[in-house]
Amino acid sequence: MSNPSLVVECPHCGLMTARFVDHCRNCGYKLWPSSVMASAAFKAWQAIDPEPRSEVSRFDTDYPVHVDDVVDYEARAHKLGIHISPPSNWPFTICFGLFFLSLAAIPLSSTTRIVLAVIGGLIFLYGVVGWVLVEDVRMFPADSPQTHGEVHH
Repeated sequence: MSNPSLVVECPHCGLMTARFVDHCRNCGYKLWPSSVMASAAFKAWQAIDPEPRSEVSRFDTDYPVHVDDVVDYEARAHKLGIHISPPSNWPFTICFGLFFLSLAAIPLSSTTRIVLAVIGGLIFLYGVVGWVLVEDVRMFPADSPQTHGEVHH
């Protein structure tokens, strides 16, 4: 149990195979009397030193290697001088308004078309105003506050 290795040499063929599997992966030689016993042995082996052995499966032959592959695309783009627009939900609102406007183009009764056009136009304008006036001002504030319309040079 104190052996940290995940592989053993098969007594029949001599090749290395996973330590806690029932049969050798190469020749099929039975390494454990039953899968229940192999599983119990694996759990006991894992309980002795749980820190490095917690992420290991009984079918593994190597300890897992953790690679930090997280990429910060925003920082990378800034370093390269590329402007990335901040994430926003307003384009979905605008598209939803355009959907209703496009439904108004279907030859239905004139009352239905007018109602759809008004609803679509209001949702579309709400999305444009929200994206341009609300979010754009919040994300990109003015460099210097101007008071009472005076321009400072």
